[in-house]
Amino acid sequence: MAALLRDEFHVVVTDCGDGTWEWEICRQGEALPARMRDGPFKSAEVALAAGKIALREFLELLESEQESHA
Repeated sequence: MAALLRDEFHVVVTDCGDGTWEWEICRQGEALPARMRDGPFKSAEVALAAGKIALREFLELLESEQESHA
């Protein structure tokens, strides 16, 4: 199950147009109903790194929640 979840979710980095960037966690190309995003960041690389950390933490929580209900 964990591998399936990891394949469904990804980080999208967006240029805010004012020299800043933000990240958002998406599922199968779509924003989540409860949007998970953060910014502004000064570069796309920093936004992506922060987004990957957030995605990893989100998936760990989601997986532990699913295991506790299994």
